[in-house]
Amino acid sequence: MAIVNVGSINWDRVYQVRHFPIPGETISASSALVGLGGKGLNQSVAILRAGGAVRHIGAIAADDARMSAALGDLGLDVAGVALLQATETGSALILVDEAAENVIVLDRGANGLIPEATVLNALNQANEGDWLLMQNETNLLGFTITEAKARGLRVALSAAPFRPEDVIPHLGVIDLLSVNAVEFEQLQAAMGQGAKLPRDLAVLITKGAGGAEYQRGANHTKAAAYRVAAIDTTGAGDTFLGYFLSRLDAGAAIDEALATAMAAAAIQVTRAGAVGAIPRLAEVRAFQSEHRTV
Repeated sequence: MAIVNVGSINWDRVYQVRHFPIPGETISASSALVGLGGKGLNQSVAILRAGGAVRHIGAIAADDARMSAALGDLGLDVAGVALLQATETGSALILVDEAAENVIVLDRGANGLIPEATVLNALNQANEGDWLLMQNETNLLGFTITEAKARGLRVALSAAPFRPEDVIPHLGVIDLLSVNAVEFEQLQAAMGQGAKLPRDLAVLITKGAGGAEYQRGANHTKAAAYRVAAIDTTGAGDTFLGYFLSRLDAGAAIDEALATAMAAAAIQVTRAGAVGAIPRLAEVRAFQSEHRTV
C-alpha cells in the first residue's frame, strides 16, 4: 500500500530562548536555525524514514530554488508539489525555551493555495485502500477528503492547528484522527456533553511524557514514553504520527506501531529542528533495544 500526503511545506526559523517573551518585551535568542518543516513535510519524511511509501502533494513558491533543491535531496516523491507564482513558500517562526517547549506562528503562503488539479491528479494515481493523510495547515481539506473517500482511500487527519469547525464535520468520514491530549479535550468540549465519536473512528492521542493511546470503539491500546533529555519538541508529534501510520500501512499490529512511533519521537526530541531531527528506522530499532519506556 502507499500513503498520499497532502501537506504543508515550510521554512522553519527556530530561535532558542531562555523564556518566551511577554507582551512588550524584546529578548535575544541564544541561537537560530533555519531548516525544513511544516507538519505535512515532517510527516512525509517520518513515513519515508520509517520505510513507508509516500507521495507528498503540496505547493511552494515557483522562484524558491533552494526549497526545490532541498526537497529533492530528501529522496521524497515530490512530483506532486506545485510551483506557484506570486506567493511565498510557507514559513514558521518557532521559539524554543530552556524546557524544550515551543510556541509557533505560521504563515501559510503557498500551503493555502494548493490547486484542486494537483490534488485530483495525485488521488487518481492512488489505489483503493491507500491512505490519504492531511493536516490543517493547507487548503482543500473537505474537498480532498471527499474525493479520496470516493476513490476508496482510507483517510487520516492530523487535526492541527486544531479548529473544531474544521474537524467535527469530517468525523463520520475519516478513518483515523490524530490529536494531542489538549486537542482531544477541545474536541470533546466542542461536541458537547454526552456526544460520542463515531464507533468506527480510530483516534490516536499523544500525551507527551505521558505516552500515547489508540482508541477505536471500546478498544484502547496504550504506549509508554521513553525518558530522554529533550532539547526541542518541535515536530515530535509529526514524527510519531508518520512512524505510526507507516507501520500501520505495512501491516504492523497497533501495539507494535505505537511502540516504534514512541521510540522515533523520543529520538527526535533530543535533536534540534524538525525534518533534520527525524531518525531512520535502523536508529529507532537500535534505540528500542537499548532503552526502556518510563
